[in-house]
Amino acid sequence: AATASSRKPTTTTTILTFATGHDKFARLQLLSTHTLYDLVATLCKYTPVGCKGNEGPDDHLWHVNYRGHQYQSRSDYVSPSPIRANKTKLEHLSLERGSLFMLTYDYGTTSTYQMTLLESRDANDEDDLSSFPRNQLKYGIPVTYQKYQPPTNCSYNLLDAQFSYLNDWIFHNATSVTANLFQAGRKKNYGFMDNKFTMMYLPTKPDNLANWLECFNRAASTKPAGVEQEGYTHYTWQSIVPIPRSNLTQQLINKYKSNEKHGFCDAPIVEDHASYPGPLAVDLQTIFPKIAALAGLRKDKRVPKGWISFNRRKDTGTGDLQYDLVICKGNARESRKSKAPKGLAFEGENQHESVEEPLFQISNGIEVRGLHDLFCVVEGLLRTL
Repeated sequence: AATASSRKPTTTTTILTFATGHDKFARLQLLSTHTLYDLVATLCKYTPVGCKGNEGPDDHLWHVNYRGHQYQSRSDYVSPSPIRANKTKLEHLSLERGSLFMLTYDYGTTSTYQMTLLESRDANDEDDLSSFPRNQLKYGIPVTYQKYQPPTNCSYNLLDAQFSYLNDWIFHNATSVTANLFQAGRKKNYGFMDNKFTMMYLPTKPDNLANWLECFNRAASTKPAGVEQEGYTHYTWQSIVPIPRSNLTQQLINKYKSNEKHGFCDAPIVEDHASYPGPLAVDLQTIFPKIAALAGLRKDKRVPKGWISFNRRKDTGTGDLQYDLVICKGNARESRKSKAPKGLAFEGENQHESVEEPLFQISNGIEVRGLHDLFCVVEGLLRTL
């Protein structure tokens, strides 16, 4: 979708907020200067569209019906309607609260999507127009939420110390990090993390929380080629696929270790957490029982199986850290087929997008200072269910 070229609003700029019929938590926000094409592109980007749930505005033909007019997707498509979505700005339509748009997408499988204008307001000096179009999700922190406090026999930074490589990788070594933990729906993806330089992907399920974190901890300790000897990295990207020794098979060896190149494409074999010096003296599944249930390691009547998606980034304008936390359940959206070579961490990318409504989705409402803090926040949220 298009983005505004200026950060400062003009006197005529209006912010439009749309709701969708198939994703009740989505709140699509565009500027009045955006087009109908931009509206559809934003819908495709932030909500499941198409038979696979991940299709875009240029993948199929479509049209939008609004007040008896039909706006076509492409100018090179011969159709009865001469009106084009990419030529129609929202500000040129007679919009009011409750205005209804109906998208008919893909004339083969054909699916329809409803978009309703919830509100419009004038932009002000605090609005960053370059952030539009965007999705301002309808979420918040539950009123009953309290940050979880582990038993008194646990250190306040237990996980930070025990899994220090992973803690540093997520919270200290990079300014932009995405961390997805636990299985994405039914996919053979038990975690994927990306800091814009290194990707880490876990293709097989560990048998407890400590071993799960240890896999990523050992992966995070793997140095890029060149950084220790020459003081600079030889490559602009690194793939790490940790494999628990307890799950090691010849198939995994052939797929991930046959073309291994240390510091570039790594597939470390990870022992059980208890095998390393100074292991945990407590059972994490007892300390964090709701998270264990989310991971599918134990049963809980209120907590379904799901996963955690956490994003940490620095605001380019203010320099402040921003956090996004999503706790998902159910199935994961089908991702586009990757053209990357097989046997790399690329396999785990874009697979933790939820088809169903997340259990929780919070942006900048909670400060998360480390791995232990993250687990306490998630455990506290799950206890409100």
